[in-house]
Amino acid sequence: MTQVLLIAAMLANGTPGDTFDIQAELQGLYDEISQATLQFMTTTDIDQFHAVIYTPDWVFIDTAGHKKTWPEMRQEVVQAMLAPRPESMTQPIKTVAVDHGIATVVVNVVTVRVIVDREGRYGRAEGTHTLTDTTPFRDKWVKVSDEWKLKSREQIGPPSQLVDKPY
Repeated sequence: MTQVLLIAAMLANGTPGDTFDIQAELQGLYDEISQATLQFMTTTDIDQFHAVIYTPDWVFIDTAGHKKTWPEMRQEVVQAMLAPRPESMTQPIKTVAVDHGIATVVVNVVTVRVIVDREGRYGRAEGTHTLTDTTPFRDKWVKVSDEWKLKSREQIGPPSQLVDKPY
């Protein structure tokens, strides 16, 4: 009887093979999000991408627990598009837990920027440095019409920064 219950629980929550396949699929979506973010040229690009990858009720939750809806976050995304672009952006998945069509993912957002240090904060003034910022998030993905959509992103820790060191 214990074995039957264990098998039933595995099937209800997804088997390890299913979780691996889901993680691979979600990692592909994270890679797509990262590349698109680096390539946005217009607000239309942002809006169309959001409509495809995110749920209409997507929310962002900061480390203090404050929620922002997409209309509130959209302006920040537009402003980021106007700032100097990072050299690269990746979002490696740390963990995935799947339960009844909802995937909870812990992921790090890693951005790499090359800067000229005018003030000498990282060494001699006017020196060039590579800054690698890593910020941890907990994301909720849901299945919508057989496709994964990002429902929420919660920042679960402060960003960390490495200077002139690889991630």
